[in-house]
Order: sequence, then C-alpha cells, then structure tokens
Amino acid sequence: MPDFRLRVFQAVARHLSFTKAAQELFITQPAVTKHIRELETSYGQRLFERRGNRVSLTIAGTLLLTHADEVELLHERLQNQLHALHDEAAGRLRLGASTTLAQYVLPPILPGFQAQYPRVELTLLNGNSEQIAEALLRGQIDLGFVEGQVKNRDLHYELLLDDELVAVRCADPGKKPPRT
Repeated sequence: MPDFRLRVFQAVARHLSFTKAAQELFITQPAVTKHIRELETSYGQRLFERRGNRVSLTIAGTLLLTHADEVELLHERLQNQLHALHDEAAGRLRLGASTTLAQYVLPPILPGFQAQYPRVELTLLNGNSEQIAEALLRGQIDLGFVEGQVKNRDLHYELLLDDELVAVRCADPGKKPPRT
C-alpha cells in the first residue's frame, strides 16, 4: 500500500492495540503513535477513542478503515495487473503454518518459491492450528498449513502431505540401551 500510515492504522484497528500493531509491523510503539497522530491531523478527526489501556474506533476511524481496506485491495489488484503485463507474478502472499510445519516442512520449500517468484513478498505467521484457522477467517493470512482440522464450515481443507507416526522401542525389550 502506498501510504504506510494506512497499514499502521489498519493494524491498530485490527488488534485494537498500539503495542500489538507495533509487533505485527516490526516497528516501535512510539512510531505507531506518531503515524496515527499524523493521520488524525491530516484528516482533522480522532480515529481512535483511548480510555486507559482500551482502544476503540471512532465513527471516523470506522469510515477510514472501510476505505483503507478498499485502497489496499485496489493497490494489490493494480500491482498484480501491472506485473501480469510482463508475465511476472508479484504481490503479497501471507502464509500461516502450525509450529511443526513452520519449522520443518516449509523451510526447504520456501526458498525455491522465492527464487521462482522473487517479486512475491512472503510473510509467515506461526501458531497452532486453531490460531492459523482464526487468522485465515479474519483475513490476516491468505493460506494456512495446519496439522489438524478446526471444525468450521467457512474453511476448506486439502490434504497436502501424508504424515507417518511410528512408535520406536529397543529391538530386545529385555535389554537396556547403553547410556551416552
């Protein structure tokens, strides 16, 4: 999105927290506050109601969020169309994966994807299966990889890999293994 301040605003609106928005965007909390103040000054409106540690959107904030989401979608569509003119995939792909998959399955795959599609910005959210499903439903990620299914009619699951789980024991049950 052309205006980073709008991305900051969307993150604060999504989390209703300046701190969580800062963590998501990998910037400091004072930087988040600065960007929000700049937007509020620019529009001459308070975008958030602040009461102690609680944050909520004002009417102006709700209106801006609707339009910021539309601007983001339009910007992504424009980028994709411009890159398609050169037969080049580009844009943003937000992935989510349960911990084991994020640590062991995806790392060997993602570098090859990035080499083939260098103009695609990849992000990876790591969490348990329920957190990944919830992030997908909230629109925070585009695609999730999980080990277990969460019961929800709004999600569609496709089997990607068969996982083999085996038990292992000593070949001779009466013999104790050597200690190392």
